[in-house]
Amino acid sequence: MMGLRITLKSIQFFLVLICFIISFVSPSFSAEKIPTKVVVRVVSKDAKVVGSGVGGAFVRIKNLETGEILAEGKQEGGTGETDRIMVQPRRRGEVLFGTPDAAFYQAEIPLDKPTQVEIFAEAPLAYPHALQKGSKTITLIPGKHILGEGLIIELNGLIVNVLSPSPKENLKRGEAVLVRAEIRML
Repeated sequence: MMGLRITLKSIQFFLVLICFIISFVSPSFSAEKIPTKVVVRVVSKDAKVVGSGVGGAFVRIKNLETGEILAEGKQEGGTGETDRIMVQPRRRGEVLFGTPDAAFYQAEIPLDKPTQVEIFAEAPLAYPHALQKGSKTITLIPGKHILGEGLIIELNGLIVNVLSPSPKENLKRGEAVLVRAEIRML
């Protein structure tokens, strides 16, 4: 019994000592905000990057803990390299969308600690009737940039434009109608 009391007192003393030491050690993340760059690429499912030709994409980065909008803007640029994206087989780790002409949105966010964010995207902005939305949740680490290929948000959907009959055209019930439409990926 006596040996047990000594052991418990030793453990108690050790824990108090650790708490005292921890109170004087500075945390690993400082109060200084560190600029953190994030590249976002919005792409169409099984297709190319959503580019300026269809109006680009709107991107918003929101702090999930506070609800604060950390950055928002428009993805603009080209649709990427067709052969690389649509024809060639893909290898793990290979750059697919992050080519020089491919559209992207880049934000620089000042962070003072690891921050869980939601990255939201909607596109194509030039075709509101075909608008698709998507998001990803990720924890950003101060100073750990996400560049190059970036963070990919993939949207499903098609852009469908009815060419004929015109919406103003009167159709008669029971008559055959030839419908012509232009259909393409986002």
